[in-house]
Amino acid sequence: MKEDARLAPLGRLLDDPSPVVRRAVLERLREAGAAGVEWLEGRLSEGKLSRHARALLKDLRTPESAAREFLRYVSGEGAELERACLLLERAADPSLADDAHAAEFDRLAARVRELTVEPLEMRGRCRVLCRVIFGEEGYRGARESMSSPGSSLLSRVIATRRGIPISLCLLCLFTARRLGLPLEPVGLPGRFMLGVFSGDERFYLDCFEGGSFRTRAEVQLMLLDNHLPADEAFLGPVSARQTLARCCRNLISQCEAAGDDRLSRMYQGFAQNLDREA
Repeated sequence: MKEDARLAPLGRLLDDPSPVVRRAVLERLREAGAAGVEWLEGRLSEGKLSRHARALLKDLRTPESAAREFLRYVSGEGAELERACLLLERAADPSLADDAHAAEFDRLAARVRELTVEPLEMRGRCRVLCRVIFGEEGYRGARESMSSPGSSLLSRVIATRRGIPISLCLLCLFTARRLGLPLEPVGLPGRFMLGVFSGDERFYLDCFEGGSFRTRAEVQLMLLDNHLPADEAFLGPVSARQTLARCCRNLISQCEAAGDDRLSRMYQGFAQNLDREA
């Protein structure tokens, strides 16, 4: 691209420690507009330049560039759910830092390790996980603010300790992955949960109910009691793309309820993209 060629010389200046040089680089990138942001995003995979590019991006990102970054990431192969959730939220808040979520997951996982006494079977490990998150830390279902977008966005869930089923599940899931626990997202109609499907013990965690353990039969009965289908297809794990699409659909209705038409349309576009490429 012509714009990339014009910006290419800046690559030699990204790691220059001089504040004067940094201001000059920022000014050139701002003058380039969206092309400047895209060029800088392209430097994120360039080894030593990555750290400097991330620092500059915090000053340059716009909602539009953050939305493009999310779509570009989830369209590539091997997109990780945790990173995708961060980029999804950054589309609403471009200033969101790279460690906005991870620091909390790291802290929770460290506390679970402190309380885990070996040997311990899978159900016991999950009990310790739930004790930390829902007992010590006080995470709960956002029963009075289900329609607020903040109950879906992980940084707000971390700040308020309140979330809807899927956001609480994601918090548990990303903490569990740091501990090597084989939890999987399960997209049940009306109630997102986590499931353990490996080994002899197979069960579900209802994170909206404080990490309550559910058997397969109990989950099926819960669906039937709510006049929902207890089909086999609903009882197994869902993919990262399906999970993200579910997040987006929740945010569409929440943003509509909050009167934020711009964000609602943005999340609708994300959901359509995710559903199309699933």
